[in-house]
Amino acid sequence: MRQVAVLAYQYGCGLCEIITPTNGALMAILVAAEVPYERWIRVAGALWLILLGLAFVGIAVAIAIGLQ
Repeated sequence: MRQVAVLAYQYGCGLCEIITPTNGALMAILVAAEVPYERWIRVAGALWLILLGLAFVGIAVAIAIGLQ
Protein backbone atom coordinates (compact mmCIF):
# COMPACT_ATOMS: atom_id res chain seq x y z
CA MET A 1 0.00 0.00 0.00
CA ARG A 2 2.99 2.31 0.50
CA GLN A 3 3.80 2.17 -3.21
CA VAL A 4 0.25 3.20 -4.09
CA ALA A 5 0.51 6.19 -1.75
CA VAL A 6 3.77 7.26 -3.41
CA LEU A 7 2.21 6.75 -6.83
CA ALA A 8 -0.79 8.90 -5.89
CA TYR A 9 1.54 11.62 -4.56
CA GLN A 10 3.61 11.59 -7.76
CA TYR A 11 0.51 11.81 -9.95
CA GLY A 12 -0.82 14.69 -7.88
CA CYS A 13 2.47 16.56 -7.94
CA GLY A 14 2.84 16.15 -11.70
CA LEU A 15 -0.72 17.25 -12.39
CA CYS A 16 -0.36 20.33 -10.22
CA GLU A 17 2.82 21.36 -12.05
CA ILE A 18 0.82 21.68 -15.28
CA ILE A 19 -1.58 24.35 -14.01
CA THR A 20 -0.07 26.00 -10.90
CA PRO A 21 0.53 29.71 -11.58
CA THR A 22 3.32 29.84 -8.99
CA ASN A 23 5.38 27.32 -10.95
CA GLY A 24 8.32 29.42 -12.12
CA ALA A 25 9.24 27.20 -15.05
CA LEU A 26 5.68 27.17 -16.39
CA MET A 27 5.35 30.93 -16.12
CA ALA A 28 8.75 31.48 -17.78
CA ILE A 29 7.76 29.27 -20.70
CA LEU A 30 4.40 31.01 -21.06
CA VAL A 31 6.08 34.43 -21.05
CA ALA A 32 8.68 33.30 -23.59
CA ALA A 33 5.96 31.89 -25.83
CA GLU A 34 3.75 34.96 -25.28
CA VAL A 35 0.83 32.81 -24.18
CA PRO A 36 -1.51 34.33 -21.57
CA TYR A 37 -2.10 32.17 -18.51
CA GLU A 38 -5.88 32.19 -19.10
CA ARG A 39 -5.39 30.76 -22.58
CA TRP A 40 -3.01 28.13 -21.19
CA ILE A 41 -5.64 27.04 -18.68
CA ARG A 42 -8.24 26.64 -21.44
CA VAL A 43 -5.89 24.59 -23.60
CA ALA A 44 -4.26 22.59 -20.81
CA GLY A 45 -7.57 21.99 -19.04
CA ALA A 46 -8.64 19.30 -21.48
CA LEU A 47 -5.24 17.61 -21.30
CA TRP A 48 -5.30 17.90 -17.50
CA LEU A 49 -8.67 16.13 -17.30
CA ILE A 50 -7.42 13.31 -19.53
CA LEU A 51 -4.29 12.90 -17.41
CA LEU A 52 -6.38 13.00 -14.25
CA GLY A 53 -8.52 10.16 -15.59
CA LEU A 54 -5.41 8.16 -16.48
CA ALA A 55 -4.05 8.76 -12.98
CA PHE A 56 -7.26 7.41 -11.46
CA VAL A 57 -7.03 4.34 -13.68
CA GLY A 58 -3.37 3.83 -12.81
CA ILE A 59 -4.05 4.03 -9.09
CA ALA A 60 -7.03 1.68 -9.42
CA VAL A 61 -4.87 -0.85 -11.31
CA ALA A 62 -2.14 -0.56 -8.69
CA ILE A 63 -4.66 -1.27 -5.95
CA ALA A 64 -6.24 -4.14 -7.92
CA ILE A 65 -2.93 -5.93 -8.48
CA GLY A 66 -2.03 -5.49 -4.83
CA LEU A 67 1.04 -3.27 -4.89
CA GLN A 68 2.38 -2.80 -1.41
